[in-house]
Amino acid sequence: MLWLKRDPFEGISEEYRKALGEEEHRLLTGFFNKSSADSILLEMHEFLILVLKGPRASDTYKPDWGLKDTLVAYMERKNLDIPPDVEEFFPEEIDLSQYVEAWKLAVALKRERSQR
Repeated sequence: MLWLKRDPFEGISEEYRKALGEEEHRLLTGFFNKSSADSILLEMHEFLILVLKGPRASDTYKPDWGLKDTLVAYMERKNLDIPPDVEEFFPEEIDLSQYVEAWKLAVALKRERSQR
């Protein structure tokens, strides 16, 4: 999508695109560098595309809700086991309003790690 000069997050409300602060960036970097992030990345992507891309997503999923709590609840509704590192170490300080930027950071860190 980026190569085609298209926004890969087209259709996702601006309410979920707030920038990460330095502290949130540091906390997420620490989490994704320590843990095996593949399963949570898959769930984050699915939630982003299937749930937050909806035109009225913010009516149901408030941007000021915690990202961790919302993702854990989403995974529990699907009867998935929550990875222990997510429950224990995923930063509570990240809000749904920062979802897109958190996703971008997670993918960039995964790409960087795989190139080592």
